[in-house]
Amino acid sequence: MAFSASRLSASSRRPMITAIIPRSGLSASVPSPRSGFRFDNCIRSTRQRHACNSVKISLSVRYYSSSNHGREKKILPPDQQASYDRLRPIIDTFEAPIDWAVAYGSGVMKQAQVKPGDPPSLTDLLLSTPSPIDFHTLNLRQNPTHYPLHARLMGAKGIAHIQERWGAGAWYVTDVKINGISVKYGIISTPSLITDLTQWKTFYLSGRLHKPTLSLIHPSTPQLQEALERNLQSALSLALLLIREERFTEDELWEKIAGLSYSGDPRMGIPGGENPQKIRNIVRGPGAREGFRAMYGKYFEEKGVRWVEGEKNVERDGWKGDGEGLLCKPTSSEYHIERFDSLPTNLHQSVFKHFEPHQAIGTNEKEALKQIVQDTKFNSIISTELRNIIHTPALRQSVKGLFTAGFTKSFWYALAKFKKWLKGRGGK
Repeated sequence: MAFSASRLSASSRRPMITAIIPRSGLSASVPSPRSGFRFDNCIRSTRQRHACNSVKISLSVRYYSSSNHGREKKILPPDQQASYDRLRPIIDTFEAPIDWAVAYGSGVMKQAQVKPGDPPSLTDLLLSTPSPIDFHTLNLRQNPTHYPLHARLMGAKGIAHIQERWGAGAWYVTDVKINGISVKYGIISTPSLITDLTQWKTFYLSGRLHKPTLSLIHPSTPQLQEALERNLQSALSLALLLIREERFTEDELWEKIAGLSYSGDPRMGIPGGENPQKIRNIVRGPGAREGFRAMYGKYFEEKGVRWVEGEKNVERDGWKGDGEGLLCKPTSSEYHIERFDSLPTNLHQSVFKHFEPHQAIGTNEKEALKQIVQDTKFNSIISTELRNIIHTPALRQSVKGLFTAGFTKSFWYALAKFKKWLKGRGGK
């Protein structure tokens, strides 16, 4: 039985407690030992009667953290609150350990150009677990049909090994019904997620989390919460670097951030892979702009972003219009150096290698960084290196999806994507 509140630490587990309780009215009278052989038979028959009339109770105890309880009760817009009320019970059905859960994608944040008659999108969920082996052990027992036959034969250890070693470190279960809702859920270990959020090792999930999402369980550890915030700040810094103009509209900034994760995604370059209007549709979807504002607005003052009309704090003075308002940022070399230095290590080092052999002998670090950000090829090199980081893990994860979902589900999932692609082509 589960109680609705936040989970505790990453190491929390939910033990199964089994109790055998005789039904009321049963007597446990024992014959006299002088009965000899008959006494033995009576004991056996008494035990058998009790076994037949006993009740087996399994208690699934879910642990929560009281320190996170208040955070999950923040006020949500009506449509997001409705989604939360619909999706949170899905998370409570899992017996496996979960550190953090979030819903994302078009199944939660509706995109533009969606019409009432269009088929509903799958609801995408991401589950962060302290132990992939423990997760799949319990989930195979609870939800065996969520795994194709070959995965069930491999067992939890084999599944966890493939999850961690292939692709982007995630195992996706595609198109299953939970509480009557069609969902696709990904499982990733919490340490792997933190690494990707802070270092952009694969950018596969960190990039997906740059867009508005719906948190269903608050992060169970400060390290995970800090990593999520750092990921957003890194995305904003990179977008501000890639926008070289001093002035830009609000929607241009959101589209730049939303497009980061698609820049090296192989699905964007093949027919039927992704809707070519996807980035624009994400930003212009109902409630999306408000989601971007809530995610990134709190960092604007620190990053030097303000409205063009006067020295104004964007959050304090309010948001203007429907995305057409003009924002501005500094254009000095010092500003670009600061943004470049704040990027995750993986991308920062990849870009730096392009310039390292050409630095003049005796050039100090500050002068070297100034040369880098002023180079005419700087933006194109950043974009290229980001694509390189994204491409291989995304390609391997897509191939792994054929294995984790099974070929039948993969076929129908790809067909749905192809229909969206055709629709996007028609909307150009």
